[in-house]
Amino acid sequence: MTTFYVNSKGQDVEIASMAYPHLCSAHAKLIRDQRDGLRQVEIDAMAAEIAARDEAHAAALAAQAEDAA
Repeated sequence: MTTFYVNSKGQDVEIASMAYPHLCSAHAKLIRDQRDGLRQVEIDAMAAEIAARDEAHAAALAAQAEDAA
């Protein structure tokens, strides 16, 4: 699986290092602009990173709620 996203300037950007809002925005743009599935690998890698971050955030919130109780 790819770990880089080619941004609008043609530069490789490491998906794991992207800020969450930028990651979500870039992912949505790739989906909107997709032609013939040429960037599907990047879309899938970004979706996996978003899902992993969402799961980590949910786990952190659950742990925080548990500590508060």
